Amino acid sequence: VNLPAEDQAISDGDEVGGSGRLGEMQEQGIPTEDSIVAEEALQDSSQDEVIILELAMLLPFGGPPGLAEFAQLIAEGVEVAAVEMSEALLDVRITSVDDQGDPALTRVLVRELEDSSIRGMVGFLEDTSLEIAGRARQIGVPLVSPTARSASRAGEGVYSLEGPDPVAAAEMARYASEYGYTRIAVLHSQSSESVQEADAFMDMARSLDLPIVGRYAYQVGATFFGEEIIEAQNTLRAAEIAALGLEEDDTLDVEMLEPVALFLPIPPEDVEFIAPQIVHYGLDTLAIDILGTSGWTDPQVLETVDLRHTTGVVATSSVGRPEDRNTFIQFREAYERHFQRSLISAVPALGYDTALLLIEGLKGGAESLEEIRIAIEGLHDIEGAAGIYSLVDGRILRRTEVVYIDEGILLPIG
Repeated sequence: VNLPAEDQAISDGDEVGGSGRLGEMQEQGIPTEDSIVAEEALQDSSQDEVIILELAMLLPFGGPPGLAEFAQLIAEGVEVAAVEMSEALLDVRITSVDDQGDPALTRVLVRELEDSSIRGMVGFLEDTSLEIAGRARQIGVPLVSPTARSASRAGEGVYSLEGPDPVAAAEMARYASEYGYTRIAVLHSQSSESVQEADAFMDMARSLDLPIVGRYAYQVGATFFGEEIIEAQNTLRAAEIAALGLEEDDTLDVEMLEPVALFLPIPPEDVEFIAPQIVHYGLDTLAIDILGTSGWTDPQVLETVDLRHTTGVVATSSVGRPEDRNTFIQFREAYERHFQRSLISAVPALGYDTALLLIEGLKGGAESLEEIRIAIEGLHDIEGAAGIYSLVDGRILRRTEVVYIDEGILLPIG
Protein backbone atom coordinates (compact mmCIF):
# COMPACT_ATOMS: atom_id res chain seq x y z
CA VAL A 1 0.00 0.00 0.00
CA ASN A 2 1.43 3.37 -0.99
CA LEU A 3 0.59 5.78 1.79
CA PRO A 4 0.40 9.54 1.22
CA ALA A 5 3.57 11.34 2.29
CA GLU A 6 2.00 12.61 5.47
CA ASP A 7 0.83 9.12 6.48
CA GLN A 8 4.26 7.69 5.75
CA ALA A 9 5.83 10.33 7.94
CA ILE A 10 3.75 9.26 10.91
CA SER A 11 3.87 5.55 10.22
CA ASP A 12 7.62 5.63 9.75
CA GLY A 13 8.23 8.01 12.63
CA ASP A 14 10.92 6.74 14.96
CA GLU A 15 9.77 6.61 18.55
CA VAL A 16 12.52 7.43 20.98
CA GLY A 17 12.50 7.77 24.72
CA GLY A 18 13.58 6.64 28.12
CA SER A 19 12.23 3.13 27.64
CA GLY A 20 15.12 2.15 25.43
CA ARG A 21 14.08 3.05 21.86
CA LEU A 22 16.63 5.81 21.45
CA GLY A 23 19.26 6.07 18.77
CA GLU A 24 20.84 3.88 16.20
CA MET A 25 22.39 1.53 18.76
CA GLN A 26 19.00 0.63 20.15
CA GLU A 27 17.57 0.18 16.65
CA GLN A 28 20.29 -2.39 16.05
CA GLY A 29 19.37 -4.15 19.28
CA ILE A 30 22.56 -3.12 21.04
CA PRO A 31 21.92 -2.15 24.68
CA THR A 32 23.46 1.11 25.90
CA GLU A 33 24.05 2.47 29.37
CA ASP A 34 21.11 4.87 28.92
CA SER A 35 18.68 2.17 27.83
CA ILE A 36 19.73 -0.21 30.59
CA VAL A 37 19.36 2.44 33.30
CA ALA A 38 15.96 3.50 31.95
CA GLU A 39 14.67 -0.07 31.68
CA GLU A 40 15.84 -0.92 35.20
CA ALA A 41 14.11 2.18 36.53
CA LEU A 42 10.86 1.15 34.89
CA GLN A 43 11.12 -2.41 36.16
CA ASP A 44 11.49 -1.12 39.72
CA SER A 45 7.99 0.35 39.56
CA SER A 46 4.74 -1.34 38.69
CA GLN A 47 3.37 -0.49 35.25
CA ASP A 48 0.33 1.15 36.83
CA GLU A 49 2.51 3.71 38.58
CA VAL A 50 4.52 4.81 35.57
CA ILE A 51 3.45 8.01 33.81
CA ILE A 52 4.05 7.71 30.08
CA LEU A 53 4.56 11.12 28.50
CA GLU A 54 4.34 10.94 24.72
CA LEU A 55 5.66 13.88 22.72
CA ALA A 56 6.24 14.47 19.01
CA MET A 57 9.24 16.08 17.35
CA LEU A 58 8.50 17.65 13.94
CA LEU A 59 11.67 18.65 12.12
CA PRO A 60 12.70 19.10 8.45
CA PHE A 61 15.03 16.10 8.20
CA GLY A 62 14.18 15.90 4.50
CA GLY A 63 14.36 19.65 3.88
CA PRO A 64 17.17 21.71 2.34
CA PRO A 65 20.63 20.38 3.32
CA GLY A 66 21.57 23.20 5.68
CA LEU A 67 18.23 23.11 7.45
CA ALA A 68 18.25 19.31 7.58
CA GLU A 69 21.69 19.29 9.21
CA PHE A 70 20.54 21.83 11.80
CA ALA A 71 17.40 19.76 12.43
CA GLN A 72 19.48 16.66 13.10
CA LEU A 73 21.51 18.51 15.73
CA ILE A 74 18.33 19.77 17.40
CA ALA A 75 16.95 16.21 17.36
CA GLU A 76 20.04 14.92 19.15
CA GLY A 77 19.42 17.34 22.00
CA VAL A 78 15.75 16.36 22.22
CA GLU A 79 16.78 12.71 22.32
CA VAL A 80 19.14 13.31 25.23
CA ALA A 81 16.38 15.17 27.09
CA ALA A 82 14.05 12.18 26.72
CA VAL A 83 16.68 9.91 28.26
CA GLU A 84 17.73 12.25 31.05
CA MET A 85 14.20 13.30 32.05
CA SER A 86 12.89 9.74 32.22
CA GLU A 87 12.92 8.43 35.77
CA ALA A 88 11.36 5.74 37.93
CA LEU A 89 7.79 7.00 37.51
CA LEU A 90 8.14 8.96 34.26
CA ASP A 91 8.72 7.42 30.85
CA VAL A 92 9.29 10.11 28.21
CA ARG A 93 8.74 8.96 24.64
CA ILE A 94 9.48 11.10 21.59
CA THR A 95 8.02 10.26 18.18
CA SER A 96 10.25 11.75 15.49
CA VAL A 97 8.44 13.00 12.37
CA ASP A 98 9.91 14.52 9.19
CA ASP A 99 7.91 17.51 7.95
CA GLN A 100 10.38 17.93 5.06
CA GLY A 101 10.37 21.69 5.54
CA ASP A 102 6.96 21.73 3.82
CA PRO A 103 4.38 24.01 5.52
CA ALA A 104 1.46 22.16 3.93
CA LEU A 105 2.76 18.85 5.26
CA THR A 106 3.34 20.42 8.67
CA ARG A 107 -0.34 21.39 8.81
CA VAL A 108 -1.48 17.83 8.06
CA LEU A 109 0.98 16.23 10.48
CA VAL A 110 0.00 18.47 13.39
CA ARG A 111 -3.68 17.68 12.95
CA GLU A 112 -3.06 13.94 12.75
CA LEU A 113 -0.71 13.92 15.73
CA GLU A 114 -3.30 15.78 17.79
CA ASP A 115 -5.64 12.84 17.23
CA SER A 116 -3.09 10.46 18.79
CA SER A 117 -1.86 10.20 22.37
CA ILE A 118 0.71 12.97 21.84
CA ARG A 119 0.66 15.50 24.70
CA GLY A 120 2.91 18.14 23.14
CA MET A 121 5.21 18.84 20.21
CA VAL A 122 8.68 20.32 19.70
CA GLY A 123 10.40 21.46 16.52
CA PHE A 124 9.11 23.99 13.97
CA LEU A 125 12.43 25.70 13.27
CA GLU A 126 11.17 28.49 11.02
CA ASP A 127 8.67 31.27 11.69
CA THR A 128 6.26 30.10 8.99
CA SER A 129 6.37 26.51 10.21
CA LEU A 130 5.52 27.48 13.80
CA GLU A 131 2.72 29.82 12.76
CA ILE A 132 1.12 27.19 10.51
CA ALA A 133 1.47 24.51 13.18
CA GLY A 134 -0.10 26.73 15.82
CA ARG A 135 -3.05 27.61 13.62
CA ALA A 136 -3.51 24.02 12.42
CA ARG A 137 -4.21 22.72 15.92
CA GLN A 138 -7.79 21.78 16.67
CA ILE A 139 -7.32 20.59 20.25
CA GLY A 140 -4.56 22.99 21.21
CA VAL A 141 -1.65 20.80 22.36
CA PRO A 142 1.37 22.91 23.38
CA LEU A 143 4.12 23.55 20.84
CA VAL A 144 7.69 24.64 21.61
CA SER A 145 10.27 25.77 19.05
CA PRO A 146 14.00 26.24 19.64
CA THR A 147 14.45 28.96 17.02
CA ALA A 148 11.27 30.48 15.53
CA ARG A 149 10.43 34.06 16.50
CA SER A 150 6.74 33.90 15.65
CA ALA A 151 5.28 32.28 18.79
CA SER A 152 3.16 35.32 19.60
CA ARG A 153 1.52 35.05 16.17
CA ALA A 154 0.90 31.29 16.34
CA GLY A 155 -1.79 31.23 19.02
CA GLU A 156 -2.12 30.38 22.70
CA GLY A 157 0.01 27.54 23.99
CA VAL A 158 2.80 28.14 21.47
CA TYR A 159 6.26 28.97 22.78
CA SER A 160 9.81 29.47 21.54
CA LEU A 161 13.26 29.91 23.00
CA GLU A 162 13.69 32.77 20.52
CA GLY A 163 11.63 35.89 20.05
CA PRO A 164 11.37 39.40 21.42
CA ASP A 165 12.80 40.04 24.86
CA PRO A 166 11.32 43.32 26.10
CA VAL A 167 12.73 42.68 29.57
CA ALA A 168 16.29 42.64 28.19
CA ALA A 169 15.60 45.73 26.09
CA ALA A 170 14.35 47.57 29.17
CA GLU A 171 17.49 46.46 31.00
CA MET A 172 19.57 48.09 28.26
CA ALA A 173 17.71 51.36 28.85
CA ARG A 174 18.54 51.13 32.56
CA TYR A 175 22.18 50.51 31.68
CA ALA A 176 22.17 53.52 29.32
CA SER A 177 20.76 55.74 32.06
CA GLU A 178 23.24 54.50 34.67
CA TYR A 179 26.15 54.93 32.26
CA GLY A 180 25.18 58.55 31.77
CA TYR A 181 24.25 58.75 28.10
CA THR A 182 22.75 62.15 27.37
CA ARG A 183 20.98 61.19 24.14
CA ILE A 184 20.01 57.98 22.36
CA ALA A 185 18.81 57.22 18.84
CA VAL A 186 17.06 53.94 18.03
CA LEU A 187 17.40 51.93 14.80
CA HIS A 188 15.45 48.69 14.35
CA SER A 189 13.84 46.31 11.89
CA GLN A 190 10.16 46.61 11.04
CA SER A 191 9.65 43.03 12.23
CA SER A 192 7.26 42.82 15.16
CA GLU A 193 9.94 41.31 17.41
CA SER A 194 12.38 44.15 16.80
CA VAL A 195 9.60 46.72 17.20
CA GLN A 196 8.58 45.23 20.56
CA GLU A 197 12.14 45.50 21.88
CA ALA A 198 12.46 49.07 20.61
CA ASP A 199 9.15 49.96 22.30
CA ALA A 200 10.27 48.43 25.60
CA PHE A 201 13.57 50.33 25.47
CA MET A 202 11.84 53.63 24.75
CA ASP A 203 9.21 53.11 27.45
CA MET A 204 11.90 52.49 30.05
CA ALA A 205 14.00 55.38 28.73
CA ARG A 206 11.08 57.77 29.15
CA SER A 207 10.50 56.59 32.71
CA LEU A 208 14.17 57.32 33.43
CA ASP A 209 14.14 60.71 31.66
CA LEU A 210 16.66 59.43 29.13
CA PRO A 211 16.22 61.53 25.94
CA ILE A 212 15.45 59.64 22.71
CA VAL A 213 16.23 62.02 19.85
CA GLY A 214 15.23 59.81 16.93
CA ARG A 215 13.74 56.45 15.98
CA TYR A 216 14.35 54.83 12.59
CA ALA A 217 13.10 51.56 11.09
CA TYR A 218 14.22 49.59 8.06
CA GLN A 219 12.33 47.02 6.00
CA VAL A 220 12.58 43.33 6.85
CA GLY A 221 15.15 41.71 4.59
CA ALA A 222 17.07 44.93 3.90
CA THR A 223 20.83 44.69 3.44
CA PHE A 224 21.73 48.37 3.04
CA PHE A 225 21.14 50.73 5.94
CA GLY A 226 23.08 53.83 4.91
CA GLU A 227 20.11 56.19 4.89
CA GLU A 228 18.94 55.21 8.38
CA ILE A 229 22.47 55.22 9.85
CA ILE A 230 23.23 58.67 8.42
CA GLU A 231 19.90 60.04 9.69
CA ALA A 232 20.56 58.72 13.19
CA GLN A 233 24.13 60.01 13.10
CA ASN A 234 23.04 63.48 11.93
CA THR A 235 20.29 63.68 14.55
CA LEU A 236 22.67 62.78 17.37
CA ARG A 237 25.30 65.20 16.03
CA ALA A 238 22.79 68.04 15.61
CA ALA A 239 21.57 67.58 19.17
CA GLU A 240 25.21 67.53 20.32
CA ILE A 241 25.99 70.79 18.53
CA ALA A 242 22.91 72.47 19.95
CA ALA A 243 23.69 71.27 23.49
CA LEU A 244 27.24 72.64 23.25
CA GLY A 245 26.09 75.97 21.81
CA LEU A 246 28.16 75.51 18.65
CA GLU A 247 27.51 76.14 14.98
CA GLU A 248 27.24 73.45 12.32
CA ASP A 249 30.67 74.26 10.89
CA ASP A 250 32.48 74.39 14.24
CA THR A 251 35.11 71.74 14.93
CA LEU A 252 34.07 69.08 17.42
CA ASP A 253 36.87 67.74 19.60
CA VAL A 254 36.26 64.25 20.97
CA GLU A 255 37.03 65.54 24.45
CA MET A 256 34.09 67.93 24.16
CA LEU A 257 31.54 65.33 23.17
CA GLU A 258 28.91 64.10 25.60
CA PRO A 259 28.22 60.35 25.76
CA VAL A 260 25.59 59.36 23.18
CA ALA A 261 24.58 56.03 21.68
CA LEU A 262 22.67 54.28 18.92
CA PHE A 263 20.49 51.40 20.17
CA LEU A 264 19.91 48.56 17.68
CA PRO A 265 17.55 45.75 18.85
CA ILE A 266 18.01 43.70 15.67
CA PRO A 267 18.06 39.97 14.80
CA PRO A 268 21.37 38.11 14.29
CA GLU A 269 20.97 37.86 10.52
CA ASP A 270 20.85 41.67 10.25
CA VAL A 271 23.96 42.21 12.39
CA GLU A 272 26.06 40.61 9.64
CA PHE A 273 25.09 43.43 7.27
CA ILE A 274 24.60 46.42 9.54
CA ALA A 275 27.72 46.11 11.74
CA PRO A 276 30.22 46.76 8.89
CA GLN A 277 28.14 49.70 7.67
CA ILE A 278 28.18 51.31 11.11
CA VAL A 279 31.98 51.18 10.98
CA HIS A 280 31.96 52.42 7.37
CA TYR A 281 29.96 55.52 8.27
CA GLY A 282 32.34 56.32 11.11
CA LEU A 283 30.02 56.44 14.09
CA ASP A 284 32.96 55.51 16.30
CA THR A 285 34.89 58.58 15.12
CA LEU A 286 32.02 60.73 16.43
CA ALA A 287 32.07 58.90 19.77
CA ILE A 288 28.65 57.33 19.14
CA ASP A 289 28.49 54.09 21.11
CA ILE A 290 26.53 51.06 19.89
CA LEU A 291 24.03 49.31 22.17
CA GLY A 292 22.06 46.19 21.30
CA THR A 293 20.21 43.10 22.43
CA SER A 294 20.92 39.39 22.05
CA GLY A 295 21.20 39.52 18.25
CA TRP A 296 24.66 41.01 18.72
CA THR A 297 25.83 38.27 21.09
CA ASP A 298 24.46 35.33 19.11
CA PRO A 299 27.21 32.66 18.88
CA GLN A 300 27.02 32.57 15.09
CA VAL A 301 27.42 36.36 14.91
CA LEU A 302 30.48 36.23 17.14
CA GLU A 303 31.96 33.47 14.97
CA THR A 304 31.22 34.87 11.50
CA VAL A 305 31.16 38.68 11.73
CA ASP A 306 34.53 40.45 11.59
CA LEU A 307 35.61 41.00 15.20
CA ARG A 308 36.38 44.68 14.63
CA HIS A 309 32.75 45.24 13.64
CA THR A 310 31.36 44.02 16.97
CA THR A 311 34.14 44.98 19.39
CA GLY A 312 32.98 47.80 21.61
CA VAL A 313 29.28 46.97 21.34
CA VAL A 314 27.38 46.70 24.63
CA ALA A 315 24.45 44.28 24.46
CA THR A 316 22.49 41.64 26.36
CA SER A 317 23.44 37.97 26.55
CA SER A 318 22.41 34.86 28.44
CA VAL A 319 23.81 34.90 31.95
CA GLY A 320 27.23 33.26 32.20
CA ARG A 321 29.18 31.32 29.62
CA PRO A 322 27.35 28.06 28.84
CA GLU A 323 30.52 25.99 29.08
CA ASP A 324 31.00 27.16 32.68
CA ARG A 325 27.52 26.19 33.92
CA ASN A 326 26.95 22.89 35.68
CA THR A 327 23.83 22.23 33.62
CA PHE A 328 25.78 22.50 30.36
CA ILE A 329 28.55 20.28 31.70
CA GLN A 330 25.95 17.70 32.73
CA PHE A 331 24.32 17.93 29.31
CA ARG A 332 27.64 17.46 27.54
CA GLU A 333 28.40 14.40 29.64
CA ALA A 334 24.94 12.95 28.97
CA TYR A 335 25.26 13.64 25.23
CA GLU A 336 28.67 12.01 24.99
CA ARG A 337 27.56 9.05 27.10
CA HIS A 338 24.48 8.52 24.97
CA PHE A 339 25.96 8.99 21.50
CA GLN A 340 29.47 7.75 22.33
CA ARG A 341 31.05 10.77 20.63
CA SER A 342 32.22 14.25 21.55
CA LEU A 343 29.82 17.19 21.58
CA ILE A 344 31.23 19.67 19.06
CA SER A 345 28.22 21.93 18.43
CA ALA A 346 26.15 24.22 20.64
CA VAL A 347 22.99 23.45 18.65
CA PRO A 348 21.98 20.21 20.46
CA ALA A 349 21.77 22.21 23.68
CA LEU A 350 18.91 24.19 22.14
CA GLY A 351 17.06 20.98 21.32
CA TYR A 352 17.63 19.74 24.85
CA ASP A 353 16.28 22.92 26.42
CA THR A 354 13.24 22.95 24.12
CA ALA A 355 12.25 19.45 25.22
CA LEU A 356 13.22 20.16 28.83
CA LEU A 357 10.76 23.04 29.15
CA LEU A 358 7.90 21.08 27.59
CA ILE A 359 8.56 18.04 29.78
CA GLU A 360 8.83 20.19 32.92
CA GLY A 361 5.46 21.70 32.12
CA LEU A 362 3.71 18.40 31.40
CA LYS A 363 5.23 15.95 33.85
CA GLY A 364 3.03 17.14 36.72
CA GLY A 365 0.03 15.49 35.12
CA ALA A 366 -1.97 18.53 34.01
CA GLU A 367 -4.91 17.35 31.89
CA SER A 368 -7.04 20.20 30.55
CA LEU A 369 -5.61 22.75 28.14
CA GLU A 370 -5.98 25.46 30.77
CA GLU A 371 -4.17 23.36 33.39
CA ILE A 372 -1.38 22.65 30.90
CA ARG A 373 -1.07 26.33 30.01
CA ILE A 374 -0.91 27.33 33.67
CA ALA A 375 1.70 24.64 34.37
CA ILE A 376 3.94 25.65 31.47
CA GLU A 377 3.57 29.39 32.01
CA GLY A 378 4.30 28.91 35.71
CA LEU A 379 7.82 27.66 35.00
CA HIS A 380 10.47 29.87 36.56
CA ASP A 381 14.28 29.72 36.63
CA ILE A 382 14.52 26.42 34.77
CA GLU A 383 18.22 25.74 34.25
CA GLY A 384 18.90 24.30 30.83
CA ALA A 385 22.03 23.57 28.84
CA ALA A 386 21.94 26.86 26.90
CA GLY A 387 20.40 29.19 29.46
CA ILE A 388 18.16 29.81 32.43
CA TYR A 389 14.50 30.22 31.46
CA SER A 390 11.33 31.67 32.91
CA LEU A 391 7.88 32.16 31.41
CA VAL A 392 6.89 35.84 31.51
CA ASP A 393 3.55 37.00 30.08
CA GLY A 394 3.21 33.75 28.16
CA ARG A 395 6.64 33.84 26.51
CA ILE A 396 9.89 32.06 27.27
CA LEU A 397 12.63 34.46 28.34
CA ARG A 398 16.24 33.68 29.14
CA ARG A 399 17.91 35.31 32.09
CA THR A 400 20.26 37.89 30.61
CA GLU A 401 23.01 40.27 31.61
CA VAL A 402 24.65 43.29 29.99
CA VAL A 403 28.00 42.51 28.38
CA TYR A 404 30.77 44.30 26.50
CA ILE A 405 31.98 42.59 23.33
CA ASP A 406 35.77 42.54 23.07
CA GLU A 407 37.28 40.62 20.15
CA GLY A 408 34.41 38.13 20.22
CA ILE A 409 34.59 37.64 24.00
CA LEU A 410 31.62 38.63 26.16
CA LEU A 411 32.66 40.54 29.27
CA PRO A 412 29.90 41.06 31.88
CA ILE A 413 29.36 44.65 32.98
CA GLY A 414 28.60 45.44 36.59
